Amino acid sequence: MRLRDVLLPNQPRLPWRRLVLASLGVAVIVGVLGLLDETVDLLPLFVGFAPSCLLVFVLPEAPVSQPPAVIGGQLVASLVGVAGAFVLPVTWWSIALVAGCSVGAMAVLRIIHPPAIANTVLAFVTGAGWMFLLVPVLAASMAIVAVALVWHRCTGTRYPAPGLLGGPPPRRRTTG
Repeated sequence: MRLRDVLLPNQPRLPWRRLVLASLGVAVIVGVLGLLDETVDLLPLFVGFAPSCLLVFVLPEAPVSQPPAVIGGQLVASLVGVAGAFVLPVTWWSIALVAGCSVGAMAVLRIIHPPAIANTVLAFVTGAGWMFLLVPVLAASMAIVAVALVWHRCTGTRYPAPGLLGGPPPRRRTTG
């Protein structure tokens, strides 16, 4: 492997229309999240959910962007963080432990959503209570998915992706 292979982008180039619409979609949902509850500190809210917005709007066909992964992954990962805060001290090893446990839980449940690890750590280090699971986690996750469903419908993008956990399988053509 050459250094250039590691440092240079190797992702496929997305069409400009899709990039512009995805960027606008992220801006819309981040604005909606900001309006959800003005009593919530916005920095942790955006740290935990802005990456989810990127996935759902830029890569709507990815398994990690599907509604069950977004909502379920955020909820399970945050649950691990909240539960961990009740039984573990906040140290470097306990943060690593809850992060690893949240990944394991999401993987076992087949709802992997990488941005959710941020909420695991956030819930753990802040000692968030059980209400954290409802607001902001469930509320924000559902808002992201709801806006994405409407946005992608209006822009002609298929979401949830057909054939994945988040969407119906494609119809089979019958011959004869």
